[in-house]
Amino acid sequence: MKKIVPLFLVFLLLAGCKVKNYTPEIPASFEQNAVVTSGDFLYSCRICKSEEEVVVSVTSTSAENMIMRYNGERLTFLYDDFSYDIDGSNFERENVAIVIYETFEYINNTQELNVRKIESGFKYEGKISCGEFILIQNDDNSFNSLALRNGELSIDFANE
Repeated sequence: MKKIVPLFLVFLLLAGCKVKNYTPEIPASFEQNAVVTSGDFLYSCRICKSEEEVVVSVTSTSAENMIMRYNGERLTFLYDDFSYDIDGSNFERENVAIVIYETFEYINNTQELNVRKIESGFKYEGKISCGEFILIQNDDNSFNSLALRNGELSIDFANE
């Protein structure tokens, strides 16, 4: 009888513990400042993602005020009076606007998403046209970082 009582108490304690089910929310649109590192090149920018496109506005370096827009098909560069529009499928896949667009398309359209809870939020992993990515989302649904596993591109979002 003495063995049954402690075993019964352990069962009651375990029965009271629930497995917490995490369901992170990916916002359809967001705006955040970020620092982009591409190889040896580093620049600050403002990233605006809507349901239709990603807009990256460069805020530092000699490319300050350059804007890159990508809508899944067309990549547009705007700088002062200059505008250049190109078929996105014929452009470098590691362009920051393309990477962000494809990452969120992957996350929003994948049935079995690879996401797990980490200390400060959520970690997403997947594969887009230029390789595997890791996206870290904060508990408040803002973003912390996005990096390609090959190390060629990383985006550190500012926590505003």
